[in-house]
Amino acid sequence: MTRVRAWLLGCALTLLGTPALADLQLELQSSGLDPQQAQASQALLNEAMGKLPPRFKQQLDRRVRVSWSDNMPADAYGQASLISTLELNRRLLPSLTDGSAATERTDRPH
Repeated sequence: MTRVRAWLLGCALTLLGTPALADLQLELQSSGLDPQQAQASQALLNEAMGKLPPRFKQQLDRRVRVSWSDNMPADAYGQASLISTLELNRRLLPSLTDGSAATERTDRPH
Protein backbone atom coordinates (compact mmCIF):
# COMPACT_ATOMS: atom_id res chain seq x y z
CA MET A 1 0.00 0.00 0.00
CA THR A 2 2.91 2.34 0.67
CA ARG A 3 4.10 2.00 -2.93
CA VAL A 4 0.70 3.06 -4.25
CA ARG A 5 0.68 6.14 -2.01
CA ALA A 6 4.21 7.05 -3.05
CA TRP A 7 3.28 6.64 -6.72
CA LEU A 8 0.14 8.79 -6.33
CA LEU A 9 2.11 11.45 -4.45
CA GLY A 10 4.73 11.43 -7.22
CA CYS A 11 2.03 11.85 -9.89
CA ALA A 12 0.40 14.69 -7.96
CA LEU A 13 3.72 16.50 -7.54
CA THR A 14 4.51 16.06 -11.22
CA LEU A 15 1.15 17.52 -12.24
CA LEU A 16 1.46 20.43 -9.83
CA GLY A 17 5.01 21.15 -10.93
CA THR A 18 4.25 21.12 -14.66
CA PRO A 19 3.30 24.57 -15.98
CA ALA A 20 0.13 24.88 -18.01
CA LEU A 21 0.80 25.01 -21.72
CA ALA A 22 -2.34 26.91 -22.68
CA ASP A 23 -1.19 30.50 -23.26
CA LEU A 24 -2.54 33.17 -25.55
CA GLN A 25 -2.25 32.15 -29.20
CA LEU A 26 -2.68 34.46 -32.19
CA GLU A 27 -3.82 32.35 -35.13
CA LEU A 28 -3.56 34.00 -38.55
CA GLN A 29 -6.45 33.34 -40.92
CA SER A 30 -4.43 33.38 -44.13
CA SER A 31 -7.16 32.64 -46.68
CA GLY A 32 -7.17 35.36 -49.31
CA LEU A 33 -3.56 36.36 -48.60
CA ASP A 34 -0.70 35.80 -51.01
CA PRO A 35 2.47 34.20 -49.58
CA GLN A 36 4.21 37.56 -48.98
CA GLN A 37 1.16 38.96 -47.19
CA ALA A 38 0.83 35.84 -45.06
CA GLN A 39 4.53 35.93 -44.16
CA ALA A 40 4.43 39.65 -43.24
CA SER A 41 1.24 39.12 -41.22
CA GLN A 42 2.72 36.19 -39.31
CA ALA A 43 5.88 38.20 -38.61
CA LEU A 44 3.69 41.00 -37.20
CA LEU A 45 1.86 38.55 -34.92
CA ASN A 46 5.14 36.99 -33.79
CA GLU A 47 6.54 40.42 -32.97
CA ALA A 48 3.40 41.36 -31.05
CA MET A 49 3.54 38.13 -29.04
CA GLY A 50 7.20 38.75 -28.27
CA LYS A 51 6.40 42.14 -26.76
CA LEU A 52 3.66 40.88 -24.43
CA PRO A 53 4.63 40.03 -20.85
CA PRO A 54 4.67 36.25 -20.19
CA ARG A 55 2.18 36.54 -17.33
CA PHE A 56 -0.26 38.46 -19.56
CA LYS A 57 -0.10 35.68 -22.18
CA GLN A 58 -0.58 33.00 -19.54
CA GLN A 59 -3.59 34.67 -17.99
CA LEU A 60 -5.38 35.30 -21.29
CA ASP A 61 -5.22 31.59 -22.14
CA ARG A 62 -7.16 31.68 -25.39
CA ARG A 63 -6.81 31.35 -29.14
CA VAL A 64 -7.52 34.58 -31.03
CA ARG A 65 -8.21 34.30 -34.75
CA VAL A 66 -6.62 37.22 -36.61
CA SER A 67 -7.77 38.26 -40.09
CA TRP A 68 -7.67 41.24 -42.43
CA SER A 69 -10.92 43.10 -43.16
CA ASP A 70 -12.08 45.59 -45.80
CA ASN A 71 -15.00 46.67 -43.57
CA MET A 72 -13.21 49.09 -41.29
CA PRO A 73 -13.02 52.88 -40.95
CA ALA A 74 -9.99 54.34 -42.71
CA ASP A 75 -8.45 55.61 -39.48
CA ALA A 76 -8.81 52.28 -37.62
CA TYR A 77 -5.96 49.81 -37.27
CA GLY A 78 -8.16 46.95 -36.12
CA GLN A 79 -11.07 45.80 -34.05
CA ALA A 80 -11.36 43.04 -31.47
CA SER A 81 -14.55 41.15 -30.73
CA LEU A 82 -15.77 39.42 -27.60
CA ILE A 83 -15.57 36.02 -29.30
CA SER A 84 -11.78 35.80 -29.66
CA THR A 85 -11.33 37.40 -33.06
CA LEU A 86 -9.21 40.34 -34.14
CA GLU A 87 -9.73 42.02 -37.49
CA LEU A 88 -7.02 44.24 -38.91
CA ASN A 89 -7.61 46.99 -41.46
CA ARG A 90 -6.72 45.56 -44.89
CA ARG A 91 -5.79 49.08 -46.02
CA LEU A 92 -2.59 48.67 -43.94
CA LEU A 93 -1.58 45.33 -45.46
CA PRO A 94 0.37 46.66 -48.51
CA SER A 95 2.68 48.80 -46.38
CA LEU A 96 3.21 45.89 -43.99
CA THR A 97 4.07 43.59 -46.89
CA ASP A 98 6.51 45.96 -48.63
CA GLY A 99 8.14 46.97 -45.33
CA SER A 100 7.27 50.66 -45.49
CA ALA A 101 5.04 50.36 -42.40
CA ALA A 102 8.20 50.04 -40.28
CA THR A 103 9.35 53.55 -41.20
CA GLU A 104 6.01 55.33 -41.73
CA ARG A 105 5.27 57.93 -39.03
CA THR A 106 1.75 57.77 -37.66
CA ASP A 107 2.03 60.36 -34.84
CA ARG A 108 0.06 57.95 -32.66
CA PRO A 109 1.22 57.55 -29.06
CA HIS A 110 0.85 53.75 -29.15
